Amino acid sequence: MDSDTPAPESSLRVNFARAQRQLQAINKSNLASSSVEYQGQAQALVKLLKTCATQVDQLSLFSSNETPDDYSTSELKLLLISAYLGEALQKLSSPENRIAILEEAAASYKKFLLAAQLLGIVDKHAVDVEQLSTADSNASSGRPKASDPGRDRMQKIERFKKLRALQLSIAELEAKLAGGDGAAGGKNNKGEDSDDDMDEVERDHAIKLIELKIYQVVDDLDILKDEMKMAQQMEEIKRRSADNSKADRRSRSGPGALPDEASDGEWRLDSQAYHQIDPRTGRPSVRPAFNSKGKPTQPFVLTNNRQAIKNSVFRPGWALPTMTIDEYLKQEQERGGIINGGGKEPDAKPEIDDNDHEALDAETMKKREWDEFTDNNPRGAGNRGGNRG
Repeated sequence: MDSDTPAPESSLRVNFARAQRQLQAINKSNLASSSVEYQGQAQALVKLLKTCATQVDQLSLFSSNETPDDYSTSELKLLLISAYLGEALQKLSSPENRIAILEEAAASYKKFLLAAQLLGIVDKHAVDVEQLSTADSNASSGRPKASDPGRDRMQKIERFKKLRALQLSIAELEAKLAGGDGAAGGKNNKGEDSDDDMDEVERDHAIKLIELKIYQVVDDLDILKDEMKMAQQMEEIKRRSADNSKADRRSRSGPGALPDEASDGEWRLDSQAYHQIDPRTGRPSVRPAFNSKGKPTQPFVLTNNRQAIKNSVFRPGWALPTMTIDEYLKQEQERGGIINGGGKEPDAKPEIDDNDHEALDAETMKKREWDEFTDNNPRGAGNRGGNRG
């Protein structure tokens, strides 16, 4: 190898430092996530992080047989490449390949968690990678996840407290790193002791960053699962819509179907002047009424409903009556909708002869009895007892 050619590990650290700066710039950017410039920056970041991930795999830096003490501080920071890659993939906006992008981001997140777990950095009580994989398989198979709401709430509260403590600890370590030798060395006056303290602070800062990223990745995985479900539902809706449109086109292309312009929903007032109506189907036939030279190919009628449609333009928006009431009653009577009669009419009451004194007296007594009854029983008297108290 030439002396001018940089070593793979040194070029990896350069690329990783550049990727960190680009990720910070994107997170602080005020551009819209759907803008062309923002997407260009996200795609460049994804490409750079994939290059870093390939270099890590080629160097085989991390092994399950080693602990964090076996790695330098700069090597431990390289664990964050997979987490940064998943975060950068989430920033890509591609509706056509959204499901593939989400799956790739989830795979990068799980690779980061698995590597941290193999090195013993992941707290088993806080994050269980195997449990996350089991939850994903249950979600993909449609099986409901059995969970205790009270336990989940307590876990979220505990995770929030740990996350808050980590953020405060990282802020203190960053302040020490920014303060230089005086803040890191404390009471030590020798340069070697100060350097050792700074290295210890930087290492502690790197491990805290990895622990903080672990909690953020777990939250991002929950968001990814929900977004994956929505993306799959949208794909299913698009697929069903495409299948239905294909079925409609196949049904329209059968015998007696409308021409292409009619099937697309187009309609013209004088369509009957160009196509003869098929008496079997009631639809315009495909054969035109005139040939290319303008001669009629079949008998046709010069009248159509164009004038009727034209007359119906300037009219009220409600339905107007088509007949009078007398015409309607006559029509109903002819149809048998009106019944006349209803039985034998009662006989007329015979008049009393003025010379028949007995009949006149009987009629007078009948009226007197009725008058006495109405005087003794006023109107409504029978209901008074029930309405009292």
